Amino acid sequence: MTQQNASEVEQFVRPQVTDICLITPDLNGSIDFYTDVLGFVLRSRMPGFADFVGPGVILALWERGKLEETTGIVGHRADSPGRTVMLACELESPEAIDRTYGDYLARGVEFVSPPKDYPWNARCIYFDGPNGEFWEFFAWYEGGEPGLVADKVSAEAQR
Repeated sequence: MTQQNASEVEQFVRPQVTDICLITPDLNGSIDFYTDVLGFVLRSRMPGFADFVGPGVILALWERGKLEETTGIVGHRADSPGRTVMLACELESPEAIDRTYGDYLARGVEFVSPPKDYPWNARCIYFDGPNGEFWEFFAWYEGGEPGLVADKVSAEAQR
């Protein structure tokens, strides 16, 4: 790698996966499974969405129909069994979403749409990976994340 190429790579946003989102046709049944059977602690809940407290990465659930309704991303593609996994990366600001969109677009990434603001107080971009997974890059606006179930999450819940 040349000195110039190394410099370009250092300036490029390398995503840190913050959430693993499972796409489900039955949100309430999935919440019951993760809380009652596996012992996860519900962290936030909004229409069509829930996530859970855990060490490291956040486990989140999107109801397929709500995802399609709010983002326009089809949860099932005719050429595959469907999108069932979304990898989410939180960026530091809505402006970083716009910069990342430009950087990735220049590298040939095909996005679902340009950066958009969504009703959950975040700016997001979405694109498909090569293996049927899809990606969300998001950043919260001032006021942060809506739908939190509790103000503070105990250290016990994170274990």
